[in-house]
Amino acid sequence: MVASHVEAWDEVWEDMGRHSLPDPDDPDESGRQPEEPPTERFGFGADPATGPGSADDESRRYSDDEPGGDVDEYGYPASSSAQEPPLPPPPRSGPQHTGDWDGGEWTGSHRAVTPARRGVSIGVIVALVSVVVVVGAVILWRFFGDALSSRSDVAAARCVEGEVSVAVVADPAIADPVSTLAQRFNETAAPVGDRCVNVSVQPADSGQVLNGLTGEWPDDLGGRPALWIPASSVSADRLEAAAGAETISDSRPLVSSPVVLAVPPALQEALGEQNWGTLPGLQVDPAGLDKLGLLGWGGLRLVLPLDQDSDASYLAAEAVATAAAPPDAPATAGLGAVSTLMGAEPDVADAAAGTAFDAMLNAADPSTAPVHAVVTTEQRLFQRAAEMPDAGSALASWLPPGPTAIADFPTVLLDGDWLAQEQVAGASEFARFLRKPEQSADFAAAGFRVDGAEPPASDVVDFGPLGAPLNVGDPALRASIADTLASPAQSPAVTVMLDQSMPTDEGGRPRLTNVVDALTARLQALPPDSSVGLWTFDGVAGRSEVNAGPLSEPVDGQPRSEALTAALGAQTASNGGAVSFTTLRLAYTDAYTDYREGQPNSVLVITAGPHTDQTLGGQGLQQYISGAFDPARPVAVNVIDFGDDSDRATWEAVADTTGGSYLNLPTSDTPELAAAISAMTS
Repeated sequence: MVASHVEAWDEVWEDMGRHSLPDPDDPDESGRQPEEPPTERFGFGADPATGPGSADDESRRYSDDEPGGDVDEYGYPASSSAQEPPLPPPPRSGPQHTGDWDGGEWTGSHRAVTPARRGVSIGVIVALVSVVVVVGAVILWRFFGDALSSRSDVAAARCVEGEVSVAVVADPAIADPVSTLAQRFNETAAPVGDRCVNVSVQPADSGQVLNGLTGEWPDDLGGRPALWIPASSVSADRLEAAAGAETISDSRPLVSSPVVLAVPPALQEALGEQNWGTLPGLQVDPAGLDKLGLLGWGGLRLVLPLDQDSDASYLAAEAVATAAAPPDAPATAGLGAVSTLMGAEPDVADAAAGTAFDAMLNAADPSTAPVHAVVTTEQRLFQRAAEMPDAGSALASWLPPGPTAIADFPTVLLDGDWLAQEQVAGASEFARFLRKPEQSADFAAAGFRVDGAEPPASDVVDFGPLGAPLNVGDPALRASIADTLASPAQSPAVTVMLDQSMPTDEGGRPRLTNVVDALTARLQALPPDSSVGLWTFDGVAGRSEVNAGPLSEPVDGQPRSEALTAALGAQTASNGGAVSFTTLRLAYTDAYTDYREGQPNSVLVITAGPHTDQTLGGQGLQQYISGAFDPARPVAVNVIDFGDDSDRATWEAVADTTGGSYLNLPTSDTPELAAAISAMTS
């Protein structure tokens, strides 16, 4: 192997000899000699002891391995003495040469030699190969070293400060696909600052999250979240109403699923052209379904679960209230229909949707089942059907016609003192990641509706076209409707004291009219055994319109609820001032006398002030209330006060003394009015 390398180098060396530049002492093509000695051209002195032509030089010119001559330290053939006569130049190429050295080869020295293959020292070859190997190794080492170092630097730069944990809570219906996508995000996400993002997902119903964010956060849900994905925007509205709008920095829909009724196939056909507004009547009528052709089925027996239902019952309540409200009236005007629907619900073991489904599906005969229908979302019904063999024979979906109640599963970015800036930024990036088109397939496969994604096949859910989305209105109004379900009225004992001197136009109607509508809607939502009375006052006197008592009791041949509704509807606004202090003294005395054990007792004052009867001033009213209040029979005074009322300090003091609450509203044309009335009569 070495010999082959030597031969190869010999050929290269010989070729270099043939094609290299002429020796420094060679004449050029014109035959002229160089003007200076060749060694001087390379910076060497002409020392006779060591210079050209010396014995030492001759010893260097030839080696044992190269009989034809040696080379100098620069690799050029060693030159002869400058004093020797000029020699003819060597031919440009070929083995034959002209001149005095016929048949020989010019060597750049005193003599010519017979052409022979030049040899190269094995040591030189080894040295050259070693240099090549070493240089190549160094290059490769530096290349791969730099690459590995660069990767290490990038990896270190990604997490210089370690990880930042981003807690996410999601409705159980969507928690699984979100968890899968969180793992994908963690593997690919860019760092936030100098910290890598680690998203973790916990499933939780909206009630758990709301209670935790407005109170003590439960340990079993992990850390307080930076991102919340509830089933619908109504949960975000409830959080804003309870904790303030500043709690949420951003909220926008992610995927959707319409609210439907899960029913047996026979009931799906019978419901036909029914709608949300007709459901309360079918619920309370013992023969409601018999009249639809399902003989022996009885009433509707509809359950509105509050757990494991993805906010479906809250959304259904909005749809029922909107359908039952008079034209151009807010949805709260139809809350009575919601109360009717809830009041006639069949008894089940708990409020979980799974319990209601089991009661409906486990019966041998669907007509005699304790539950005939369950409010749910299309996605949850799809998942339930996927777990059942031959689901289509036992389960069907009914989507009421008209505006569609939709669970929109928003990404709700939270803002609070428990969050670092990196957590807020990481949550925002994850929310953007979830909306990218490449994630659509994960959500669609789970039964959610996603634009541009093909829905999965199902024997129960057809994922058909939807009507226009139901629009309830202001977030506070939605929160009020949801609270009607989440916190049903406790059958209060309340005396309403209404100021007739409220003629101010707000929202195109007198303030008094707005208040009357809100009170009427609340009456419809209260349980039948609630005790309610009505006092009114103007600038002349206060009077009892309907004495307090259970709503179901008759008053002049009609239920008290209807008598109260008629009395409220007959109110007209006046400009005669307000004798509110003296009227409260009368109403409070009545409420204390008629105190009802086991129920929250209160007087609700709704006024715009100021008090105009000088027989009882603010200080006198406070003294009276302080003396009349009995902790053993507490009657709270709650006050809703409009505008810039000069009596505000008095009302606040009275509410504080009795354990009540005070609220000032700038206008009656706001959903906050209905929410306040609902809270103060619970």
